[in-house]
Amino acid sequence: MVRAPRGFPIGRVWLGAAVTALFVALAFVRLDIGETWSVAARANYAYLVPAVAVYAVSLYLRSFRWRYLLRPFADVHSWRLYPVVLVGYMANNLLPVRLGELVRSYYLSVREPVRGSTALATVLVERVFDGLTLLLFLAVAALFLPIGGLAGRVGETGGLPLWAVAALLVTPFVVALGGIAVMAVRPGFFHRRVTQPVTKLLPGRIGPRVEGLAERFVAGFEGLHRPGRLAAVFVRSVPIWLAESVMYYIVAIGFGLQDQLGGPVPMAAAILAVTAASNLATALPSSPGSLGPFEALAVLSLVFLGVDGETALAYAIVLHLALLLPVIVAGLAHLAARGLTLGELMGRREAVAAGATGATGDERA
Repeated sequence: MVRAPRGFPIGRVWLGAAVTALFVALAFVRLDIGETWSVAARANYAYLVPAVAVYAVSLYLRSFRWRYLLRPFADVHSWRLYPVVLVGYMANNLLPVRLGELVRSYYLSVREPVRGSTALATVLVERVFDGLTLLLFLAVAALFLPIGGLAGRVGETGGLPLWAVAALLVTPFVVALGGIAVMAVRPGFFHRRVTQPVTKLLPGRIGPRVEGLAERFVAGFEGLHRPGRLAAVFVRSVPIWLAESVMYYIVAIGFGLQDQLGGPVPMAAAILAVTAASNLATALPSSPGSLGPFEALAVLSLVFLGVDGETALAYAIVLHLALLLPVIVAGLAHLAARGLTLGELMGRREAVAAGATGATGDERA
């Protein structure tokens, strides 16, 4: 059992639980659970084999992109990064509020000559470009589908106008990208205006050490003010989500969604929309593996596009399990082969984080 470490963000956990409860209610309201079970029982699960294989490819593509982001600090081959990505995603699937990002950053610092705080900055860059890529997918899907109507339906559910839904989708990623650019272009300015005023408020010797951690974190954005480097990250992000969309498409065939969506080509556009909507929902703090938000947005998207609710829910649940369970098994197996458990890795990361304020020299935070 993984214990909550000191400083565990319990407030965010409660917020995540509330968000999850809301989305679970949205996913299950007015649906016949018995019929959902019947749909799941009739599905062709042979399609899960190629689907999971394609998802494994998408995870390798994430390792390939991460290698590019890490190259200014260490040239680590994608195959060495692949198990680190697996462990991070496994931890995200088992721990709330995306704590797997911290686990992945720390585990990389154990295996490679990269500071954990610097690695965490590159993970943040990944998340921003994931969001931008998913927004692109929504835009492409909108050429073939009434995505504006779907956004309006989401807004009606949450009591928001269409412009507010659009702003909530786009603004966080644009602001984050702007912040990354500022830290990359003028790290000194950022330290003077943000880091130093904050660390001066901290007691004793903690302030200067926290400032050192912040400097290593900002170093992770090196070079990202150059348009060419930003474009290269974006170009490496598109194949990741295309591969994941192919996985969603293969599972959809097993549920016969092409019959309800008008054929293979309309289903391809619909799957792009489902991929974007369900994964943008997972950016919110929520339960392990984003259980609840993922299903709710997938169901809402498919129902709006013409799929009956019970089939949409059965598909979303099976799809999500296919995304979560293989990664959990593979990540735990990798740690077991190295004589570790997730609890021990979390404990070591906590010890390093606690000692970072007093560590020098070989400290890897």
